[in-house]
Amino acid sequence: MKSAGGIMRELITDDVSKCVGCNRCIRVCPVEGANIVYSEGGRIRVKTDSSRCIACGACIQACRHGCRDYNDGTERFLADLGKGTAISLFAAPANRANGENWGRLLTWLRQKGVKKIYDVSLGADICTWGHIRYIQMHNPYSVITQPCPAVVNYILMHRQELIPYLSPVQSPMLCTAIYMKKYEGVNDRIAALSPCIAKSDEFAATGYVDYNVTLKKLYEHIEAHGIALPKEESGFDHAESSLGCLYSMPGGLRENVEWYLGKILRIDKSEGQGTVYHALDRFAKKRGTNLPAIFDVLNCPEGCNLGTGCAHKRDEFDVNAIMDEARQNILQRRSQEDFVALYADYDKRLILDDFIRKYTPARLAPYTASQEQIDRSFELLGKETELEKNFDCSACGSDTCHDMAKKVACGLNIPENCVQKARDEIKKEHGAMIDMSKDNIRDIDGMLTDISAVKELCGEIVGCVTDVTTAIEQYNKMAMEIDKIAMQINIISLNASIEAARAGEAGVAFAVVAAEVRKLAYSSKSTVSATERIEAEATKSIHKITSKTGSIDTAVKKTHRNISDVSQKMQEALERAERKDD
Repeated sequence: MKSAGGIMRELITDDVSKCVGCNRCIRVCPVEGANIVYSEGGRIRVKTDSSRCIACGACIQACRHGCRDYNDGTERFLADLGKGTAISLFAAPANRANGENWGRLLTWLRQKGVKKIYDVSLGADICTWGHIRYIQMHNPYSVITQPCPAVVNYILMHRQELIPYLSPVQSPMLCTAIYMKKYEGVNDRIAALSPCIAKSDEFAATGYVDYNVTLKKLYEHIEAHGIALPKEESGFDHAESSLGCLYSMPGGLRENVEWYLGKILRIDKSEGQGTVYHALDRFAKKRGTNLPAIFDVLNCPEGCNLGTGCAHKRDEFDVNAIMDEARQNILQRRSQEDFVALYADYDKRLILDDFIRKYTPARLAPYTASQEQIDRSFELLGKETELEKNFDCSACGSDTCHDMAKKVACGLNIPENCVQKARDEIKKEHGAMIDMSKDNIRDIDGMLTDISAVKELCGEIVGCVTDVTTAIEQYNKMAMEIDKIAMQINIISLNASIEAARAGEAGVAFAVVAAEVRKLAYSSKSTVSATERIEAEATKSIHKITSKTGSIDTAVKKTHRNISDVSQKMQEALERAERKDD
């Protein structure tokens, strides 16, 4: 991946393992297509497309999950210092606003081996002089200032029609580096103590600066290693600069130009990722009508003093108070005549062409999709009606559903990331669950009917067994009566036999009858005894049947009660779900 200047780079880094797919990075990104959405393990992830990223830093500030960070030259700078590499440095005015002991920080850097240290305010004075002289010499209709590398990246990568309007005068940092090398004879490697992530691109494209040492990373290094800054303070290796220190504030360039020229030029300004890029888009559409002489633009809403590479330990009020103090100190010591004298000195000593930059447009693959592809994307998103195609909730990160469909067509987003689609699918699944719940309730009602029938059968069985038990008891009584009768008959037959024996021949026939009666008695008694055994066994079996049937009846009643409770709860849940749908 290359920067706008053709240098390999990957400034914004991603730790996608921390990404939750919240799309905040996409929403704040001023560039369509600088973020790629994909699915991994069923989770939505977002990663940076470095080939389209302008390094504005908005995604880092927006991310609340620690997914986004950035690379700079801090560790390489410190490592090279440790090796004895000859390095000189310039410090941005934001250094004053971000560090409570910035003078002590400069002393520490000198102790680490930094040779010379310059104030970027000097380069900002040269930058102002360059803009004034360029406008006076070429009389351009309108000029977009370029101190901000994120803005330059945006134009070189995504708004190349604005390149003719882009001021060719180098930024204050580059003006400082060029001055150090060409006019001060500094042959060391150059490091920038910088408040900006995107400066790495500017340095790579122009070749004057070797290290972008952001304030944030440097202070993190100092804190992580428990470094105590020396008590001594040091300043810069050149004469005091002028109002250039105000460049890091919104409208700083305008204040510098107006201090020298007055308000003879119309100077508009815009700052902030959510504003400046839309303003540049509108600028491109104006086609030369009603445009300002100078359009002063900055990526960061509070200017470079709270830039993307700053420590951010102070708010804008504290920062502005510090910078206003610097302004008042300069204005108390300098008059407008001093500015005239300063620029006259620059006219004698400096060559404007030394501070002019030539721009190389970036070569990017076109980000386009045919109407047929967009229509196909709408189908994948489940958007059929015009209302659905213009839902425009922006939850996916895109401003409009049409933009989202275009991204899906270009492989930069996925249909699963559409909230409306997810909501519709949930509603469908919800409806299917309601239908399934209704079917389940119907099945449960059928089960309750069947269980009720089982309950009735159990009752009938118990009733039948009871009837059998009663019959057996009655039979038992009858058998006992039969046994009594058999005993009586047996006694009678014994008595008859005795009487027949006394009667002799006359009683022979009677004795035969008595014997048969006795046999009948014995047979009846044996039958009764056998019946008693059978009755006892039957009674025992009936008791078992009664016990088992009672257990079944208890279980059936419990099951019926539980299923009834479940059915009632499912019915209540179904009614609540249907009320939500209404």
